[in-house]
Amino acid sequence: MGDNHRIRYAPLTAPAKLQKRLPALAAGAAAAALLAACVAAQPTGDGAFSAERTTQEFAAGYEAISGRYVDKTAISTVALAGLDGLSVLDPEIAIDRDGDKVEMRRAGVLLSSFAVPGDDDADGWADLTVKALMLGRAASPQVMNASSESIYDAVFDKSLTKLDEFSRYAGRDLARNHRAMRDGFGGIGFEFTVTPNRTMKITSVVGDTPAEHGGLQVGDVVTQIDGRPITDLNRDDITNLLRGRVGTHITLTIYRMENDGPLRLTFERALIVPPTVTAELQGDIAYLTVSSFNQRTAISLSSAFDQLKSHGAAKGVVLDLRGNPGGLLDQAIAVADLFLDSGEIIETHGRHPDSNQRFDASGNDIAQGLPMAVLINGDSASSAEIVAAALQDQRRAVLVGSTSFGKGTVQNVIRLPNDGELTLTWSRIEAPSGYAFHKLGIMPTLCTSKSAESAHDLEADLRSGRIDSAHILAAWRSNHDNTRATDELRSNCPARHDMAGEDLQVAKDVLEDSELYARAMKLSEPAVAQAAGPSVATR
Repeated sequence: MGDNHRIRYAPLTAPAKLQKRLPALAAGAAAAALLAACVAAQPTGDGAFSAERTTQEFAAGYEAISGRYVDKTAISTVALAGLDGLSVLDPEIAIDRDGDKVEMRRAGVLLSSFAVPGDDDADGWADLTVKALMLGRAASPQVMNASSESIYDAVFDKSLTKLDEFSRYAGRDLARNHRAMRDGFGGIGFEFTVTPNRTMKITSVVGDTPAEHGGLQVGDVVTQIDGRPITDLNRDDITNLLRGRVGTHITLTIYRMENDGPLRLTFERALIVPPTVTAELQGDIAYLTVSSFNQRTAISLSSAFDQLKSHGAAKGVVLDLRGNPGGLLDQAIAVADLFLDSGEIIETHGRHPDSNQRFDASGNDIAQGLPMAVLINGDSASSAEIVAAALQDQRRAVLVGSTSFGKGTVQNVIRLPNDGELTLTWSRIEAPSGYAFHKLGIMPTLCTSKSAESAHDLEADLRSGRIDSAHILAAWRSNHDNTRATDELRSNCPARHDMAGEDLQVAKDVLEDSELYARAMKLSEPAVAQAAGPSVATR
């Protein structure tokens, strides 16, 4: 098989050919171009409770739900559910609607009643929410002592139960972590662990970052950050000290086995985007893994593939999306586009005019038509499913593994005044062949989870024509809305959550055998569904 060449790639600049392609992908995308498109607002600190600031917070949240959520939803329903969140802070508080009034009680005693605003009056319901909060603070020590962030958590968490499972609220600190994973952060580029004796040990150094350029090594033990002893800090404290504004400096005091005394290394913080791509040449197969989709994923994948080509000519490509939970929509589109010369990638449909979009390939397959396989499993979701569906429907790749998760919706992220985030389902996704895969998932061409067959047995069945997934895929693409039908379809290739070795072996064997590859590609060819049973056309 020859030597394996492994790359973990996190470049700070895009290759020129990809820089030219990304603007074309984004054109016309508006807010829907990102699975996490952000609407910024001025953040405010937590501090003492402020009725004005809290009213602005809930008004922003309610207005976002009114204008952006995929289905029309009365703000009265959302806000009343949110008011029930006060019972999380104090179980003795109860709020109920009685006709044109909202009544608030504590321990069964009526505290007050409020006139009901119009069903879609976001400002009116925000004002009512804050009036109830102020009354609750006067009557309840628990509510009085609750921080603003605790109040936002309690109210928004309850209000979003009236929407769907993917709409959620993230408070100020959690939202900052989410943005760091999506967009990057000011740092120096390494991972660490805190040892039992309260020291900090470097476990990995990200390539092309200040940490690598400044000489930091795996195994280094950090004892101080800018003079502050690690023994006085917890993991969150350490992370907060390491991160900072891009261009600022930080000094680490470290001990290294081969040195007699401490080293002091100073670094200039840069934008660090967590790496999501690994690549290695396994014999004559380019094996690419994408763990999630952040703003550098497509650039990293293109660059990593170029580097692999410099180590030797590949005869096939495996793209491993198993365990990939998704991420940014524009990056899913860009990754699919890397391997397509033409054709539709996806369509999105929602209530807001900007949520209705079609994305097409811009041309220039970086693999130049090499045989390709994509690995998926039950934890491949969202953006990973977009890539898999596009490459399968456009007959560019053979899908191997098990049925995927089934998250076919786009979320829009709204940045709230407190610097938290409201994530709202914004649109639904259709694959190029016209089916909506939400709750259904993506069906692999070659299923490895249905039986205990070995890779050799599966390949023998494919060669002899005993595998007939074409009719299952045809039924799949009819997108049965009936829950029972959906469950029956998914049972044809049960979702698996491990990283079974036979997936990769089957993919390699098929890529290296032109006859097997041709048979597998024929099975995945889109066709008119002939399956009986209830179905709803999606276009």
